[in-house]
Amino acid sequence: MNKILCFLGAVACLGLLSGCDDDGTYVATMPEPPALARLSPGGSGTLSLALRNDGTATWKTGQVKLALTDTPEWSGTLELAKETKPGEMASFEGKATAPAQPGLHSLKWTPRHKGTAFESAVEAQVEVTCSDGIFCNGEERFANGECVAGPPPCDDGTACTTDACDEQRQACHHTPSGECAICGATCAPDCTGKQCGDDGCGGECGTCAAGQGCAQALFQCKPETQPGTCRSPLPLLADGVPALGDHTIEGDSSGGIHQVVPSCNSTSTAVETVYTFTLTERLGLEARSSGYDTVLHLRKKRTADGVADCLDDTPAKTVACSDDSSPPGNYGSRITVALDPGTYYLIVDGFDSSQSGPFTLSVRFAKDGCVPKCDGVYCGGSDGCGGNCGVCGDAQTCVKGRCLPSPCFPSCDGKECGDDGCGGQCGFCPGETLCVLATGKCDTFPDCDHLRPTCSPACGASEFCGTDCTCHKVDEPLPDLVVDEKRLRDEMLFDTIYVTDNSCAKVENCVTGTGERRVLRFSVEALNQGSATLTVPPPANRPDLFTFSPCHGHFHFSGFASYALLDLKGHTVLTGRKQAYCMEDTERVAEGPQVACSKQFTCDNQGIQRGWSDLYGNTLDCQWLDITDVAPGDYRLQVTLNPARAFQEQTLDNNTASVPVTIPPP
Repeated sequence: MNKILCFLGAVACLGLLSGCDDDGTYVATMPEPPALARLSPGGSGTLSLALRNDGTATWKTGQVKLALTDTPEWSGTLELAKETKPGEMASFEGKATAPAQPGLHSLKWTPRHKGTAFESAVEAQVEVTCSDGIFCNGEERFANGECVAGPPPCDDGTACTTDACDEQRQACHHTPSGECAICGATCAPDCTGKQCGDDGCGGECGTCAAGQGCAQALFQCKPETQPGTCRSPLPLLADGVPALGDHTIEGDSSGGIHQVVPSCNSTSTAVETVYTFTLTERLGLEARSSGYDTVLHLRKKRTADGVADCLDDTPAKTVACSDDSSPPGNYGSRITVALDPGTYYLIVDGFDSSQSGPFTLSVRFAKDGCVPKCDGVYCGGSDGCGGNCGVCGDAQTCVKGRCLPSPCFPSCDGKECGDDGCGGQCGFCPGETLCVLATGKCDTFPDCDHLRPTCSPACGASEFCGTDCTCHKVDEPLPDLVVDEKRLRDEMLFDTIYVTDNSCAKVENCVTGTGERRVLRFSVEALNQGSATLTVPPPANRPDLFTFSPCHGHFHFSGFASYALLDLKGHTVLTGRKQAYCMEDTERVAEGPQVACSKQFTCDNQGIQRGWSDLYGNTLDCQWLDITDVAPGDYRLQVTLNPARAFQEQTLDNNTASVPVTIPPP
């Protein structure tokens, strides 16, 4: 907040300081961010701003005004509503005329006294839009130079569903009735040879008898007492084998049953394999699971009934949980924790019901509760507990914490850029060109101002220019992303992490320092409640839309979400980075024949189907705000989806969720 003071005095009032007057000094501040105003394209309307008089002069009507600066496409002046004494809040109002350019406009208003600026400009945003702000009547569009009505947002186009629109939550609900399919109108259930499990159309092929569970990968009922379950866990270590040191276990969850849900992926219905071990002294643990998209979690025997403790899905009963870590990378998981003496259950789980099969479980126990620190390092180095961070396999060598083929022969035939396969690059793209991995060539991509988009060539009579700078039909089905506010509110927790220069959190700028960092973790579930699937081109073809995560080994869609911590007046206390997401179908959240029964999109083929959601759990790297330097107190956590407006939606009005959070003392 800049303040420009104009002091009284013989020299000052000679005109060297133009904001001076014989009645004191003129200083203006904006104590609270202004609400977002709306005007129609090319239309006029009333705008207002509130400033505090922090000078010694009384502001008088007709003398103190707010004038537009550096915005030639706009016109208007805001007049002081009434005389305002020092220390009081002043209200400025006036008519403004917007350009015929939909989008988010930032207006700069300069406080002036008798025509002379006495303060730097204050900024306020105005949304130029045809929308009347009412969700349930559909989003109005600017087409052919005028505002026209859009389609109702909650009509799923299916006669056998009851569609309901919740104006307060700006959400849609669809309830199938009669013979209406709960998903996939053309889906044919397949239960051939299946005793249980998914029929491929949102239903089940059968129910297992009491004392049995469904081995989903085999579609067979298996006893709940089979080896690898909570009732009959496998020993992590053979009798007589000391815990201290490194251990590698090869397993296979294909025949496992689903009984527990990991706290760090509460939507998982995957089968699991359960191991148990007992410690007689305090030890540090690092455990890694790999082989498919695993989830790794640890529970403790807290009562005489260890089976019940193992089966207890209460998040507070989980000692540690991980869904994706580096190492091991490739959708593997890693937990690190100091453990007191006792009996524990180490559970190899999966991201969803499709994830099972052979896996490798690597476990390291370190003495005196020392927790190995190998985040971002796959091999070599020191784990801080007397060991290293891993040993490369045959015909491999450790280079900068990564295992690479040895000998390695760089492959750059015909490539201008991209990975040479040996940890190096085939070249770097000049200027604003980017490397297209699919071709190994440098290329340029269209520059789109998503906040104030323009389309070339101009759109047709029944089309509007979307935030993606593409022409869309006024009645075109579109995706619509909303935040699951309940999950955001219910899945917050405070944690302390240890960050090194090699940590993914540091490499990807998710923390503001190294060493111990205090973070506010939270889960974000993005629901696509729209009438169309959200699709994006492959990252290998459009590098301008994606960010490659060297830690996770796959591409994330850039700026999919933004996180912020606000004080109770709405000021931004802490801004997280714009979070890149690997967009994929996590779970089906809607019903109706227009909703697909099975997931389609993964990190390798990104998108979110209509009626499906993408969940980012609170144990993932960077799924937090670094609150190390934030004072304890009451705040609001704010999450916004599609903040850069990179893709066109039914509406942008429901993309933000805000929930209260109290930060306790450290």
